[in-house]
Amino acid sequence: MLKEQVASGKWQVVVCLLGAFLFFAVTSWAQISIKNKPRVVPGEFIVKYKAGVAASAQESYVRDANFTILGRLPALGILHCKTAAITTQAVTDAVQALKADPNVEYAEPNYYLYALETTPAKTSPRATPRVTPNDPRFSELWNMNNSNDADIDAPEAWNTQTGSSNVIVGVIDTGIDYDHEDLKDNIWINPGESGDGKENNGVDDDNNGYKDDFRGWNFESNSNDPYDNNDHGTHVSGTIGAVGNNGKGVVGVNWRVKLMALKFLGSDGSGTSEAAAEAIIYATDMGAKVLSNSWGGGENSQTLRDAIQYASDRGVLFIAAAGNESSDTDATANYPSNYDVPNVVSVASSDRNDALSSFSNYGRRTVDLAAPGSSILSARPLSRYQTLSGTSMATPHVAGASALIWAQYPSLNMHQVLVRLLGSTDRKNAFVGRMVTGGRLNIANAFSSNPLIALTTDFGNTPNTAGPYTINTSAVDDGAITSVKLVYTINGAAGDTLNMTSAGNDSYTAGIPGQSLNTRIDYLVIATDDGANRTSSPTYTFTITTQPDQPGDGGCCGQSAMSFDGLDPSTRWAVEIPANIALFLIPVMLLRRRKR
Repeated sequence: MLKEQVASGKWQVVVCLLGAFLFFAVTSWAQISIKNKPRVVPGEFIVKYKAGVAASAQESYVRDANFTILGRLPALGILHCKTAAITTQAVTDAVQALKADPNVEYAEPNYYLYALETTPAKTSPRATPRVTPNDPRFSELWNMNNSNDADIDAPEAWNTQTGSSNVIVGVIDTGIDYDHEDLKDNIWINPGESGDGKENNGVDDDNNGYKDDFRGWNFESNSNDPYDNNDHGTHVSGTIGAVGNNGKGVVGVNWRVKLMALKFLGSDGSGTSEAAAEAIIYATDMGAKVLSNSWGGGENSQTLRDAIQYASDRGVLFIAAAGNESSDTDATANYPSNYDVPNVVSVASSDRNDALSSFSNYGRRTVDLAAPGSSILSARPLSRYQTLSGTSMATPHVAGASALIWAQYPSLNMHQVLVRLLGSTDRKNAFVGRMVTGGRLNIANAFSSNPLIALTTDFGNTPNTAGPYTINTSAVDDGAITSVKLVYTINGAAGDTLNMTSAGNDSYTAGIPGQSLNTRIDYLVIATDDGANRTSSPTYTFTITTQPDQPGDGGCCGQSAMSFDGLDPSTRWAVEIPANIALFLIPVMLLRRRKR
């Protein structure tokens, strides 16, 4: 009998282990890919009527069509509705019928959206940095500091700034464990709904349309409890702002910050486009400066685009995960990271070797930069910690960096923060030609007193021989920019230097004259500040040809011709920039000398 029990026990262990393996295998696949997940909420759609159509008329149209109004989002002028039959086909029929109505501006399904993380993975301790907070698991945060410098240089940044409680980051996700030992001191509290028993008095004390929203809102259940019952949002929040130097757990990019809990994804990691849009509007209206969005899915939603534009118009950055499909988003769009709105920053994932994570999406024109996203240790509900991977884990690094920049430079506008963020990346071969900056986040570089250049036009091949080829760029400095020049060469030799004219809002423009077919043009931007400090952009290349660019090919080389990776940041700025400027100008100078 005993032998039978032992044998039976062994088989039970084997079966349990096999079951666990299958569970995690399926979970890994499901979390990495959203291609085969449901895309539309059965029975639900969103409609926006044209300006001038009275609210009473809108309601009449909807009810006459046998639809039910579930809710309204006045900031966008939309109605969230339900069909009589709770099916996907009913939604398709309703949307088509509404699109034919001349009173309707647009109608679309209520799309499902999903958290974008992969399965937990083990990580190993790394070298101790020069600046070490006393958080006991800091040595495991390779993303903040590691021996091969594939990190974001957080310790170097903390020499300058550790964060500010005046900066609010909206975490649009599965919620936050607001009682977590490493997060509770950085949780945002709504001043209009707190104190004197306002927290749960059943009254909308601040008249914002949400009763007792003293610590954010749950847009999934329409309640004032945005607690995380999934793990994802708490993990994201820990990377943005786990309290630093408190002797507990880990540390975020910001030691001090305010994390606004905005739950729209449920316990299964899914939510809807209508709920996401409402969360974006709420966060913007309640003072968030940065929105962290580690989710994706659905189609090109006009509702979501309008909500993101609403945030952009009010100076709020929208940091979005590029997605985990190992795909080129130039060719296959990922939403919301692919929305062409000025505040959207699309983030790919890098690993501890400064390579693109195997699961990460990329896109020369549609992904802006990379940030650590493989095997990231952060917070977990119930004051625990765990390691996860995904562009979901990369995104909060960039959201946190944006908040840290605003803490250091509180008077900057959204565009200026964006230029500091994108103009300070560490350009690496793994990212060149695969994202706009060709680089990985470096928050220490964002505090440079030298000019920072970003958003330079990557012109791309063109058959246009008439020109001009208009190049735009942006440059910021801690003082004043005194000049911005566009330097270009023709087929590696003849060229010129053009003074770029100000286009306002720290933007500059110049036009390269037209050239004949089969001409290659290389160009870069040089910015000089009032302290005579100069910075050069990466070199960009395009050809006058009838052959178009291929996805991921050609265009910006994405990096300096000469790189001095072994130097510390301050020495590297002083040595690398002059060397590259001199190297690029030699053909132009020699040509002019020959002409004399």
